[in-house]
Amino acid sequence: MPTKRTRTLIIAALLLYFFANQTQVGWLYVMAALMLGIVLASWLLNRSMLTGITGERHLSLEEIYEGDSLEITLNLHNTHQTAGAQIRTAEVCPLADPETPEHQIEVFLPILPGHQSTSMTYSVPAYRRGLQSFSALDVTTQAPFGIFRTRRKIEITTRVLVYPEVRKLNRLALIDRQPAAQQSRPRAGLGSEVIGVRPFRPGDSPRHVHWRSVARMQHLMSKEFADEAHPGVTLVLDLFQHPYSPSTTKHTPFEWSIKAAASIAEYAYRRGYPLHVVADSTMLPPPPGPVSWSGLMQYLGRIEPIGTQPLSEIIPAQSYQTYVVVLIPWPDDWLIEPLLGLKYRGLDIEAVVVDPASFPTNGPSAESLIDSLVGAGIDGTLIRFGKDWAEQISGTVQRSKIAV
Repeated sequence: MPTKRTRTLIIAALLLYFFANQTQVGWLYVMAALMLGIVLASWLLNRSMLTGITGERHLSLEEIYEGDSLEITLNLHNTHQTAGAQIRTAEVCPLADPETPEHQIEVFLPILPGHQSTSMTYSVPAYRRGLQSFSALDVTTQAPFGIFRTRRKIEITTRVLVYPEVRKLNRLALIDRQPAAQQSRPRAGLGSEVIGVRPFRPGDSPRHVHWRSVARMQHLMSKEFADEAHPGVTLVLDLFQHPYSPSTTKHTPFEWSIKAAASIAEYAYRRGYPLHVVADSTMLPPPPGPVSWSGLMQYLGRIEPIGTQPLSEIIPAQSYQTYVVVLIPWPDDWLIEPLLGLKYRGLDIEAVVVDPASFPTNGPSAESLIDSLVGAGIDGTLIRFGKDWAEQISGTVQRSKIAV
């Protein structure tokens, strides 16, 4: 691509040729030819300056959590024999906050000799959770004389999954109310005692079909068994596409519900409880439980609020462990009835409700929902923006029916 200097030299060469033609001064012809020769030589050298450049990208961490600081190293290789010069690289880092200088890193290399390599390293904090993809590395040069500019996109495929930020809870009232030896076993599971029936789901054994209920309900019903294993924790996530306000920040009700879920899961693992996940499976099915920590982080790192099934429809048709934690990023009064249904089944429930009205993007208040839940005998915790969610979940703002 020609630069402003290109036009200047060509115009100057034409003017010199015009004056040489008028005055018949020989050295003017020489100068005009020299200028045009420089333009031609620059074009020939510039067009091949970047053809041999290849690159690699390395990250200092294999597992990255939101908020972690990591180093990213770019290695550039010149596979040709001729040297590359005046090389500018522009790296757009999707891990960085878009509002900070780390989002776009520019480096200038005066020269990269043939069959040689160079590396550059920069540090960046992982700004937000999710699957991030680096775009192609933008490389430009104006060598040798700044007369032409060549640009090339070097594809260095790098996809990074950033896990949600995890903060350790001091306690979780749901499972800390009584010693483990006195805790009741899960009401629904894989034991031998039949405790009820529920809609038949994919994966259920045909031997568990309850034919009397099928005849009465006119659709397949499966037996539900008491779980005789160690009590566990079920995380219920709301992935429905609620009308969240558009935002480029990571501080949204949904993102905070995921952080809260990760912190609660870490506490359950630390206490030795198996963990299960219930969520809308139409987009990204949750891993079958009990799920490992790595599997949970992979799932929590990928999910987005684009589901089609509201949480009030998902809750009644699932099996649960003894302790159920429901993460509610958006107030929905239709949730009260299905949560009461879980309570009547003998499950211990904790509703963790994020208050959208407290966020910079604003939204409806969750105060009335938390009051309704507590009034119905369902323990609830209200999480507000601006305070440590781990402290709020641990009980510093724990609300109870007695308090109301």
